Amino acid sequence: MLIVVASMGAELAGLRREVEEFQASKGTKFQAEFHLLGVGPERSGVSMAKLLETELLDNRRPVAGRGKNKKADGVLLLGVAGAVVSELETGSLLLAGRYAVDVPGSEPEATAVLEPDAEMLKQAELAAAKLGMPINQGTSLTVDHLVGHPRERQQLREKYSVDSINMEDYTVAEAAAKAGVPFLSVRIVLDTASQQLPDYLEGLSRSKFRLLTRVLGMPWRIPTLWRIKNQLTLCQAVITGFGMAYLNLEVERTKSAQAQAASRALY
Repeated sequence: MLIVVASMGAELAGLRREVEEFQASKGTKFQAEFHLLGVGPERSGVSMAKLLETELLDNRRPVAGRGKNKKADGVLLLGVAGAVVSELETGSLLLAGRYAVDVPGSEPEATAVLEPDAEMLKQAELAAAKLGMPINQGTSLTVDHLVGHPRERQQLREKYSVDSINMEDYTVAEAAAKAGVPFLSVRIVLDTASQQLPDYLEGLSRSKFRLLTRVLGMPWRIPTLWRIKNQLTLCQAVITGFGMAYLNLEVERTKSAQAQAASRALY
């Protein structure tokens, strides 16, 4: 079972619809579950740990066709990210080879770094190749707040030598590692390195009501929010396309593994 996670519902909305339509029309059942973890390193890390412990690794919970052990085959994190290098544009695909974390007051050399599962990364690269999507690797940095100013992005770039920033990669990867489950983060660039985001944006991601009141009460913010909405729409389309390609490869991988197991059983 592949566990597909994101911090916000908007990041997975398109993919979930596409999966439902595909399964209904093709009769193909993806062995995947979708879950939302929440925004931020602490919240997402705790949610991931609880999910793996109570729902996916519970030996007491019977699962049809798999006995009592519903162990996750892998965790695939899909979502948006902010760029800290000028080469990355909105819609760029990020397959980071290292996940770092910003620890205020610490030296960069002392910062812990985690890496994605090699097999999942290879499958993601194949999915991107099938779609003709350029791959951007490098290092992602997990931060605990919205980094909206280009100057702060540059400072983080210079301090940690990273390419993108987000608020979940490291802690979710850490939770998966502790549970012994393979992990991969796939990010799509939302905001560019030179783009300044409004300070109120972080709070809006958690509340549709707050977004509505901000727009109605301060209409001069509409152009900025409209631009971000268009960027998010592009990111959603890329996430959906990539996600479907990855899930189809997962079906092929599972069938191949089952065929090999059956062949070995004959000899």
